[in-house]
Amino acid sequence: MDFLIDLVPALPFLLVAFNLIDMFTATKLAMGAAVLQLLASRLRYGRIKRMHAITFAAILVFGSVTLLLDNDYYIKIKPTVLNWGFALVFLGAPLLFKKNLLRMMLGDKLSMPEFAWSRLNLLWVAYFFFIGAANLYVANNFSAEVWGKFRVFGMYGALLVFMVLQGFYVYRHMTVEPEPAAEPKDPA
Repeated sequence: MDFLIDLVPALPFLLVAFNLIDMFTATKLAMGAAVLQLLASRLRYGRIKRMHAITFAAILVFGSVTLLLDNDYYIKIKPTVLNWGFALVFLGAPLLFKKNLLRMMLGDKLSMPEFAWSRLNLLWVAYFFFIGAANLYVANNFSAEVWGKFRVFGMYGALLVFMVLQGFYVYRHMTVEPEPAAEPKDPA
């Protein structure tokens, strides 16, 4: 269910990929879908997830510029701007604030040595940079239909591959923390 909620704003570009609608119609639909994503997030989690709020803001800004300037390039570069922004945040947090964002998000679920968390963070920085660069390349060199296919299938496919590879890395470095001993029950 969570994956489907995350996917909602990208779905209109699937229609572009198969040449069923143009980029401007898809942009309008993506903006509406982002509103639906916020509502679904609120209903599902009782709050709006930060990632959904960021996605909404980005789609609103880049979609509005796309429609106002009648140029689909702006909506095409939105994924690059977002991914490179995430790369900068993941790179900058440990350097500036001594905070590993992945460890902050997943540290209660995973136990790994500090060096493994640092490397995993850098792997995410590399992934965000790579996928942003790939999007920029496709946006600049291919048709809207090809970009739409890349946006839906390529980017989510790359994420799936990255997550599987990340799983192998995490598994290799996971440490098992002993569970706390159970308190003896008072027989009285």
